[in-house]
This record gives sequence, structure tokens and C-alpha cells, in this order.
Amino acid sequence: QIESLDKSLEDLLTRVDEFVGMLDMIRSDSSQVVNESIPQIYTKATEMRQIYRKIDKLEAFVKMVGNSVAGLEERVIKAETDLGAFPSTFKKILHTISIPSFLNKSSSSRQQQTLYEPPVLFKTEDYFPCLNEAPY
Repeated sequence: QIESLDKSLEDLLTRVDEFVGMLDMIRSDSSQVVNESIPQIYTKATEMRQIYRKIDKLEAFVKMVGNSVAGLEERVIKAETDLGAFPSTFKKILHTISIPSFLNKSSSSRQQQTLYEPPVLFKTEDYFPCLNEAPY
């Protein structure tokens, strides 16, 4: 019985040593997480906030460009409907044929009514100042 008890105690001491070793490993891992990983995560989170700001600015820029393109597209469609969208070959043919004067007057009065106003365009350099620098 003493041998059996001695063997059980030895087995129990081995298990206690393993348990203490696991506790030490958990403590060292926890201190490593607290001392090293958390500051690294905080630094990366700070960097990500800057990236998020850049993404927000880029989204706003893309939206502004989209609105500008949509406005220009509307102006082109309006100009095509106002002035007619004949291909140039048809225009040449129509100009070579003698057109009655009342048709000429209506087209010239239509052209006088619509004066061309150049659209206000954005400058990419205003939004991306790095483009002013010389390339590599």
C-alpha cells in the first residue's frame, strides 16, 4: 500500500508541476499580450483611423466627380436636343442643298437663343496636391 500511495503521490506531484508550468505559461502569455500586443494593436488602430479618413475623403471626391459628370451629361443631352444631333455628313449634305430661307432663319434664331456657357470644372490638383510634384 505504501508503494501504491507513493506512486499516487508522485503522479499527483507530476500533475501539479504540469499545472504550475501551464499557469506560468499563461501568465507570461498574458503579460506579453498586455505589454507588447496591446500597444501594437493601438498603434495599428491609430494608423487605420488615418486610412479611414482618407477613404472618406476619397468617397466624397468620387461622389463630387460623379455629380459633375452627371451634370455635364445632362448639358450634353440638352445641347443635343436643342441643336439637333445630326452626324456631320448629314449636315454637310443639308448645307450643300439649297435650304429655303425660313428654315435658315429658324435654325439661326435657335442658335442665338442658346448661348454657350462653359461648365465649371474641378481641378484634380486641388484634391490631390501630390500630382503637382515631378514623377519619379
